[in-house]
This record gives sequence, C-alpha cells and structure tokens, in this order.
Amino acid sequence: MSSKERQRTRGEIACAECRSPGHRTDRSHIVPCSTCVKRGCSMLCPNGTMPPGKGSRFVGVAEEYLRQKAAKLEERMRSLEDALAILQVNTSTQPHPLLTKIWTTEEADSGSNVDATSTSAHSLINALGSLHLDGNPQSDAACFFGPSGGSECDPDTSSPLTETHEIEVDYLDPRISNLDRVFPFTPSGIPKKHFRHFLEMMNSYLPGMQRAISLCETFLQSLSWVFPIVSRQHIIGHLIPLIYRTELHSPEPPPYGPHDLALLFSTLALGALVDPTLPPYNAEARHYQRVARAALCLQSVFTERSMATIKSLHLMSMYYGMSGTESNTELCYSCLNLASQAALQVHKDPSRWGFKGREAYEHRSYFWALFSQSLWQSLAIGRPPVIMPAIVDCKIPSDFEEATYRLGEIPTAFGSWNSYYTMECLAPVVEATQAVKPPNYQTILELDRKIREFSMPVSADSTQPDRVPLEMVPFILKSYRDLTLMFLHRGFFAQAMGEFPSDPLRSPVGRSFIVAYQCASALITSTINQFKLQPVICSRMWRIWSHLFSAAVIVGTVAIRKLGIKLDPDPLEHLEKACSLYYEAAQTCSRAKRALVSFERWYLSVTRAHYHASEANLTSASSKSDGREDGSPSTHQP
Repeated sequence: MSSKERQRTRGEIACAECRSPGHRTDRSHIVPCSTCVKRGCSMLCPNGTMPPGKGSRFVGVAEEYLRQKAAKLEERMRSLEDALAILQVNTSTQPHPLLTKIWTTEEADSGSNVDATSTSAHSLINALGSLHLDGNPQSDAACFFGPSGGSECDPDTSSPLTETHEIEVDYLDPRISNLDRVFPFTPSGIPKKHFRHFLEMMNSYLPGMQRAISLCETFLQSLSWVFPIVSRQHIIGHLIPLIYRTELHSPEPPPYGPHDLALLFSTLALGALVDPTLPPYNAEARHYQRVARAALCLQSVFTERSMATIKSLHLMSMYYGMSGTESNTELCYSCLNLASQAALQVHKDPSRWGFKGREAYEHRSYFWALFSQSLWQSLAIGRPPVIMPAIVDCKIPSDFEEATYRLGEIPTAFGSWNSYYTMECLAPVVEATQAVKPPNYQTILELDRKIREFSMPVSADSTQPDRVPLEMVPFILKSYRDLTLMFLHRGFFAQAMGEFPSDPLRSPVGRSFIVAYQCASALITSTINQFKLQPVICSRMWRIWSHLFSAAVIVGTVAIRKLGIKLDPDPLEHLEKACSLYYEAAQTCSRAKRALVSFERWYLSVTRAHYHASEANLTSASSKSDGREDGSPSTHQP
C-alpha cells in the first residue's frame, strides 16, 4: 500500500473517487466519505475509483472490480481457515469453534448467525447413520443403516425399478406351508409325537440320493472354501445316509431331528442356487428353501437349538443374500443375527465342556467362520454385530488341527489366518466405524498401520484340483485388505471431500481420501479380472457386488467433482470400467442389474461435466488466441 493510500485510509486526504475530475472533495475525514455514500459507491471508498468514460459513472460499472476483490478476500479466508484447521488437529480432537459454523451467502449478507445446534445435530445424524422409511402407511416399515453402511444399502439409491415376484402355485402340503409362513416361530399345538408324521411329509420333498449328493458337492466346491459351515464328512458322509436310509415307519424314534433335516434342505438350496447348469435364482432352490424353513419351525429355534440350528440359520442367511430378491436383504441380516445369538451358547471354547479332537475342532472352526461373516455384514450395512470381541473365549484352530481334521475336505481359503485377521484387524475396525462418537484420527492411522503390517498368507497351491478355489482365493485374499482399509477410511474420505471440495488432499484427514480412493480403484480392477475368470460364481455371490458398489461410489464421487489434482488411476477411466462390468453382469445378476441405473446416471453426470469443462477451456483458449492476434500489430508499431 502506497503512502497516499494509507493517508486516504486514515481519512487524512480525500478519497480517490472524490479527487476525480468533476467531483466535490469531501473534507469530513470519515471513511467511507459522505459523498461516496450519497452516490452509492461507498464500497469503493477510499482507494477505489470508477473507470472514466461516458456511461461509466454508475455503481454497476464497478461490478467486475468488486467481484475480483471478493475472490481475493475469499481466497485469503480459505487459506486462513486451512491453516487454523491444521493447527487445531495437532492440538485437539475437537474442531475449532470458528470452523464449526457454516455460512451461506444469504446469512453472510444479512449478518445472521447460523444455529450451532442444527450443525451439531447434522453431524450427529451422520455419525448415527440413516433410517429408511418405505412410505407405506399400512406397513409403517423402516430399515436402519449405520455409519459404515454406504448408499448401496439404501433401497432408494439402487434403482427405481420395482421388484416382480413370480406367482407360484402352492404345491406343498397345507401343514408344511403353514410352518413356512410362520418362520422363524414354532406354532403351538404340535405335539412331539406327531414329529414323525411331519418328517415323513418333508422327506417326500427330497430329491433322489444321487441328486442330493451332487448338489451338496456343488455347494462344497463353490462356497465352502470361503464359508466353511458344513463339512463333506458331516453332510455327505453322515447326514445324507442317516436321513435317506432311516425307516420312519419303525416304532423307534428317528435318529435325527427337524433341524438336521433343515440343515440338509438349506445345503441343497444353496447347491441349486450356485449350480452352473441351472439358471440363476431357479425354482428348485426356492423349493428346498421353503421346506428348510418349515423343518426349522417344527422345533423352536429359541429354546431347542443345537449346532444344526445355528448352521441352518447361517445357510439361510446366505441364501437370502444370493436369492436375487432385494427385499430379502433384511432377512439375510436377521437370519445371521439370529444364528449369532444362538451361537452365544457356544462362544466359549468347547474344551470347557469336555469336547476333544474332531468335535472340538469343528466347533472352533465354525465359530470363527460365523464371527467373521457377522463382522463383514456389520461393515456392509453399518449395524453392530451380535457377537462382540470382548466376550469371545473360543480358541483359534491350530495349523496342525487344520491339516489333521480337514483331510478329504475342500481346503479353506486361508486356514487359521482368517481367524487371526478377524480378531486383530477386522474386529477393531468394526468397533471404530460403528461407534456413535467417531474415534480420534490417530486411532484410524494406527489401525491403518496395523492392517498393512499384518502378514498375508501364501496363495493357494497350484496343484489344487478344483478351479473355483484356485482362481477365487487370490482375489478374496487381496480384497480382504483393500476392503478393510476402504471401510476404515470411507467416513474420513467423505469429510475431506466436504471440507475441501477442490483439493481434499489439503484436509487434515487427506490421507483417508487417497487411501479410500486407491483401495476402491484396486477393488474395481481386481473384480473385473476375476469376473473374466469365474463369471458364474461371481455373478451369484452378492457380497462381491455390494462391496464393488461401495468402491464405485467413491470413484464416481471423485470423477463427478472434477478435482484440480491428478490422480492415478484416472477416476473417469475407472468409472467407465465399472459401468462396463455392471452392464455385462446385469445379464445374470439381479443386484448388478438394479445398480446399473445408478451407474448410468453417474456416468451421464460425469460426461456432461467434463464436456462443459472442455468447452469452457476451448473457449478460453480461443479468446486468448484472438487477443494475441488483435494486439500483435501494435507491438511492431514504432
């Protein structure tokens, strides 16, 4: 600032506009001066002036000057806010009071204050999650999605398509149909002496023994390597011969109960669901699932439960997740929670009850499979799991037990590594993301470091005879780490995008932005490659598409914002790849088909935004070129 400008600011000399030709000088020494106030240009006083010329002595002419000045002041304000935020995050876990208020243009003009209560309430809502109401006054149904449950969980964001349900003739015996309808409750008035008659009716709906063995083998080869719920030794070596060869007409009580029969029917339902020779979401799978529900309701799942009860509920949860009916998502969550609740009676180590050898191993192995699945589902939809890490007392099976008792079985994906990863990495992430009060950011960084340093197992041996585990295990293994990190950082990714829309890397939580984006991009790439190898099994595993949608939301958000930073890989390129994958998978996968509408909407928004940006750049470049051409002759004049 020059000496004259300082004198004008102090009111020692007349302002620049008053000293212009044709204007009376104000001697009041007050800024802004009375002359400028009367003429309506007080915002220019004391150092600003209107440009000379005819028709320029109006306040509207100063619009460009004021716009430039406001832009400079706003840039200065943003820089100060950034500096204050960085200083605050190093000294406190709470935001600075000056940064907690959000000012809109209207509020800034009127000088009114923003109600801090509404701001804090909005933050609390974001921390708690969201509640979806279906809008039907008759049902008044609601679904809750917690803070880690992304937009892929919201029924409104998937697709505007309405579900169509096939109208099937109820071919089941009316008594079996009644049991199916009251699931998971047991109707009163069925004496146990009539169980034999009900078991006979249900057995009549079983397929031939060879078909049952074939469906169970399909389930084991397609899913048991990652979901070790039932073993070949139990389901094929023990349960099928027991049920098929037992003569129910004898006076002796049957050697198996209703829940054992439900376990077999549930396995058959999943086997039919993933059978590559059958169409997706086929009627045979629905048939076995209905009878499984009826068998489970013949005996109370609340007071007369066993390991067969827990495993049947677990398999039903998987069926509902893969059934292709979006309304079954809530049943998927409820059945797994019910299985977890029933498993609380066996969450203690089986050695406390005298179990040894194979029986103790099977209890431990299954418990950790159930615990892991409940945590992954908790992350996906944002609801807390039933089994909390603090109450777990079950030992993790040793490598020796895995090698001894899994002879003749489909090898699990990672052996005992999955159990250790569940306890040391996955469980802490669930606790951090499900907390009502967000954890300190330093805690997030510590968990990030722990996950990255956790040793990864060696990939599956190339001598593995089954193609599905051989080709799927490396994909699942890599996805474990990327998914865990993505869920850990996703909330802070959104915070960085909200606070620093043009450059999220400047945010104090900018590391979460780049980690979430990189993990989401890696998940999209690995899923594309895996779909080329195993299109049938990938299209029928619903969790793959749920997690991929979460990743695509992150990449799509970055692509739509057109950030002023260069990212590798390119967000628009990755969004295009995800759209192509969903378009291809939509031919056979209902979840991909429903999400495809959202993808097309995002991609259209991104392409429009990039088109307008390109047009603006071309126009600007053309204007500069024309300006240089017009001014070039003058530079050569003497």
